[in-house]
Amino acid sequence: MFLVESPDKVLYDIEPIDFENDEYLFWDAQGNGVRITLERGTLTSIENTENEITLQEAFSRYSQFLGTAVDTKGPFPEVWARLQANVKPASLFDKTVRHALGAGCLLIILLIPLLIIVGVIRALFKH
Repeated sequence: MFLVESPDKVLYDIEPIDFENDEYLFWDAQGNGVRITLERGTLTSIENTENEITLQEAFSRYSQFLGTAVDTKGPFPEVWARLQANVKPASLFDKTVRHALGAGCLLIILLIPLLIIVGVIRALFKH
């Protein structure tokens, strides 16, 4: 869950294909559901809609995901601040690797040494 502070920052954290696959739900600052439409990677409209869950329910799920019990009642900016107080900042290594390689590439890079280690262990125990 993350905050998008202005329409021009929508694509900062979200890939256009994610919009096409309806992978995200959006709410405005008052907690009303909104639907964001893109055409050719450009934001074309923001419309009111009914989401499958409310913003308060999303906050509650996010609190559970964070492994904490945050009070999700009250003004939405205050709830968001309480939730963010429980988010552990990413380490410098995590930030650097994710930005440089992306999560998918990182998994591939980590998989190769793991396979080598498994091969070495198998070779040692065969003899």
